[in-house]
Amino acid sequence: MKTLETGQDKISKICDKLRRETLEPAKDEAHLIIEAAKKKADEIILEAEKHAEQIIKNAKGQIEQERNVFHSSMQQASKQAVEALKQDIEQHVFNQELHLVLEKQLADPKVIAQLINGIVKALENEGLSVDLTAVIPKTVSAQEVSALLLDAVQKRLKNKPLEIGNFSGGVQLKLQGKRMTIDLTEQALKELLSNYVRKDFRQLIFSH
Repeated sequence: MKTLETGQDKISKICDKLRRETLEPAKDEAHLIIEAAKKKADEIILEAEKHAEQIIKNAKGQIEQERNVFHSSMQQASKQAVEALKQDIEQHVFNQELHLVLEKQLADPKVIAQLINGIVKALENEGLSVDLTAVIPKTVSAQEVSALLLDAVQKRLKNKPLEIGNFSGGVQLKLQGKRMTIDLTEQALKELLSNYVRKDFRQLIFSH
């Protein structure tokens, strides 16, 4: 049991390292998307704030008490409208663009083969000898990916055909006999990358 736990710890470290290495190109492109979206987001938010200020200005003809109440209400409504706008921008600009970035990169047979080669090499460096099964996206040619795999990797896969998974990008590598799967699929990486850069996105675009 101690040996198995040690092996799992090594595999976990390998997964973390590979995820970080896979995320770097996507993180760079995501930051470019954030910068490109900033100008548009600023203009939309500025227009919303100007509109709210105009509403408040037009209300100044009311009696003092009504004016104060209305002013307070409009300020609150303005804040709520701007926050809703921020969330809408984040949903449509950030999430959709992030999906496109990962979908493009992780559906490339070269990238998928590099991921498989890298995982197998990392396992070998840690002295972990297990039979492997590789699962690739349904949108990618298994023949193209296989042609890009190293000979040593082919041997570790026992020259078995690559399995086709129900995902659109990335790869899964199943470790036979350990009931473990290294998940570097598009969805898994999207969740990690989304959590990593969402705060930076909001600070860059919505800081005034």
